[in-house]
Amino acid sequence: MAEKNSEESREFTRVPIKVEAEVHADGQSIFCEETRDVSMKGLFLKGDKSFPMGTKCVVTLFLGGKEGGMRIDVKGVVEHSSEKGMGVQFSEIGLDSYEHLQNLVLYNSQDSHKVEKEIHDHLGLKKREP
Repeated sequence: MAEKNSEESREFTRVPIKVEAEVHADGQSIFCEETRDVSMKGLFLKGDKSFPMGTKCVVTLFLGGKEGGMRIDVKGVVEHSSEKGMGVQFSEIGLDSYEHLQNLVLYNSQDSHKVEKEIHDHLGLKKREP
């Protein structure tokens, strides 16, 4: 039951999108072959390497593979880290990358109307003030 309440309290819907990604922080890079739980606010990167919690980073998502296709670049902070990967909360994103991320989440969600409402209720990554 706690999981359901946790999902209901989330600002943005998570979608199970699997794309390649690279995380840059402190002059180092970690390549991740797979993402999980991508949302407009963050994502989980699966892999055996991760940066420590609190690390400021830049995440690049490769849509269509690392060698070609579109890229989404976003700044963030590592919110949790384990031997299975790391969760990154987004803090800053450019307009082009925001639009690509929005479309990626919208078209891969099971409830596009809910995602559209979530996006409408926010100004970029921030919740609209009442």
